[in-house]
Amino acid sequence: MTGIFQHLSTSLADAAGTVLARVVQASADLALFVDRTGQISDLYQSPELTDEDLRGWIGRSWEETVRPETRSKVLLLYKESRDAGVSRTRQINQELPSGTEIPVGFTAVFLEDEDGYLLLGRNLQSLSELQRRLVEAQQALERDYWRLRQMETRYRLLFQRSTEGLLVLDAGSRRILDSNRAAGQAFGIPPQKLTGRIFPDELNLTPSQVQEVRRHLEGVRDQGQAATVQLDLSSSGWKLEASAIREEREGILLVNVREIEPRTEDGSPQLRSTPSAAHLLEYAPDPFILMDRDARILLSNQAFRDLVQVASNEEIRGQVLGRWLGRPGADITVLMTNLQKFGEVRLFPTTLQSNYDLESEVEISATQVTGSDPPTIGVTLRNVSRRIWHDPGSGPPRDLSRAVEQLTDQVGKVSLKQLVQDTVAVVEAHFIESALKLTDGNRTAAAEILGVSRQSLYTKLRRYDVDGSESA
Repeated sequence: MTGIFQHLSTSLADAAGTVLARVVQASADLALFVDRTGQISDLYQSPELTDEDLRGWIGRSWEETVRPETRSKVLLLYKESRDAGVSRTRQINQELPSGTEIPVGFTAVFLEDEDGYLLLGRNLQSLSELQRRLVEAQQALERDYWRLRQMETRYRLLFQRSTEGLLVLDAGSRRILDSNRAAGQAFGIPPQKLTGRIFPDELNLTPSQVQEVRRHLEGVRDQGQAATVQLDLSSSGWKLEASAIREEREGILLVNVREIEPRTEDGSPQLRSTPSAAHLLEYAPDPFILMDRDARILLSNQAFRDLVQVASNEEIRGQVLGRWLGRPGADITVLMTNLQKFGEVRLFPTTLQSNYDLESEVEISATQVTGSDPPTIGVTLRNVSRRIWHDPGSGPPRDLSRAVEQLTDQVGKVSLKQLVQDTVAVVEAHFIESALKLTDGNRTAAAEILGVSRQSLYTKLRRYDVDGSESA
């Protein structure tokens, strides 16, 4: 700082110059004195930047010492300081002689008498690190939020689909916090009307049953366990059993109510009438079809007919499944080839086009039905158009995610154009490898799936050094 000290002290009154020099030393990690032509005539570096000697910058243009992407900000600092005397603070990516890059927040002061600029800079490395950690923390919170949302969805699905009645009680007041459909059927009260009631006092139970259930709940709450209670509900016998759990320092009781299996006079279980397999498949929530080895549909359920927007099974019988797939020639060929080779296919991704041009993302699982005459193939489809990808473990492959993260780390170090080119290369190589894996190395089928010519696929294989060996 000696040079700037002397320069300021001799150009101003001695006392004022000395004070100004001390202010510069106290407020800046890096101070530059730049003349009218933009050349550095003197500089000061704080002890935090003494790892490298920056005196070699003297005589050079300041623009030559900064990263190319921030050179436009240098000109803005000059202009703002000339117009207003002092510029606003702007971040400049300063490149040190060793090649290390550090972010510095510069403020320019125009020295009219000296016909130059005084640039006061603060090292922003610690601030940038805090910003990076903040972004990482925000991303972690976002991932945790979606993970909790998925867990809650699974809990609600299992809770409501359970064939056994389930009640969630506050251990102290015995107030019902949640209930499922089976519990509502057991007590003859809709589940939404069960919530908020005191259990078992406000239910349709006899006084003796109420006392018995109370004792059971108190035993579970105080001792952790109690004998199972048997109740007569809805003209049948039921078993009631509670478990104590802790949730956010509050006591919670999970009450399980299950129907006692009816038995015959000799004590053996009495079988209830069950719907046929055809009935279950017809009303299954996922689309299902039965087709022959030529991929012609023999049977379909209501969910599949709704997906392809066909009114009846007669309209669809005899049609080839490939008619509705995204690429009729390629997808059905790959599907049938893998079926013949492995006997089954799991989670085959494709698109399905309905009769009225409604497109859906689907996953197909298929298996050959052995022992049938003629041989048939059972196919299940799952509509995944509204699936939410939130976790690297359940979304796109981890290698692609890591590659994108590595490219993200290059922001500010390379140009946007180069970042876009590198990202396109990573994504193209990823999907080419996926297509080759899906087609078992068949380049012709892979090119057809990707919608490119075979020659174009060969060019990209060489460019990205992808192993695209033809399958035998």
